[in-house]
Amino acid sequence: MPFRGYFPPPELSPASCGLLSVAEVMTHTGSEYDERWIRGFDHEFDTLPSVRLLTTNDETVTDGTLYDGTKSDRYNTYIPFFVEVEDFRSTFDLPGEDRFKRVKKQLEAATQKAVEVEFWDGRAALGDGNANLFLSKASAATEAASGAYPPDIALMYLEQSISNSPTGENALIHMTRDVASYLGSSILHKETNETGPHLITRLGTRVVIGSGFSGKGPIGATGAAASATNKWMYATGRVDVHLGKIEVINDNLAQGVDATINDMRIKAYRPAAVTFDPSIHYTVRVTLPTS
Repeated sequence: MPFRGYFPPPELSPASCGLLSVAEVMTHTGSEYDERWIRGFDHEFDTLPSVRLLTTNDETVTDGTLYDGTKSDRYNTYIPFFVEVEDFRSTFDLPGEDRFKRVKKQLEAATQKAVEVEFWDGRAALGDGNANLFLSKASAATEAASGAYPPDIALMYLEQSISNSPTGENALIHMTRDVASYLGSSILHKETNETGPHLITRLGTRVVIGSGFSGKGPIGATGAAASATNKWMYATGRVDVHLGKIEVINDNLAQGVDATINDMRIKAYRPAAVTFDPSIHYTVRVTLPTS
């Protein structure tokens, strides 16, 4: 049979306005010093000091304490996780194709969604039984308002909750794609970020639309399960993402071959971590229409 024509696959393009479009992303090189974070690290923040008003005579003012930070933590301990991609194909694929390059590209493209899943649901943290902070962690977020609301009202409550930051920090609002679609002109598309397109509210708060966001509420909360008509939104402080060097598990192609079925498995992985400033961690339940 003569060789048939072939067109290569298009370049993979992760969804725009995701977590990596607004997070502070640190890509590590894989050097010996740079890999220490993989064993765990402390994420420090400076947003929970005591803040108070005084008179010109250095005297206290009634209701002048804006925030008492004497008992607040100054850092969170975090244990990284790994993201793995496996490319499973026939050994009769194009003989000149670089299979290692292909699986690395797949992992690079899948990284954002995988990090978003961990950021919202904490699946690796729960599986490992560690104390990592994630959006829907039980009792971690404060409800901006009790009950469930249409997306625009829920957004209003979250915007107001941001003002509770002790130092008046800016924030990020996290939502699923269906909630963002319903909000319409309440969120605006921007092209100014050096990492690509991103969204902001009309008040300038940056918005994250994660393809890996489940929409679940805090574990154990009433109505925490996500459905087509029931989702949650969150507001947080700054988000930091650490990404390690991509490594191919196979030393050579032969290690991935299953000769009994003439197929080949090529795997690549990278360490990752996603943390956020907990001085802002609010949530609100959202109701979506059925039609």
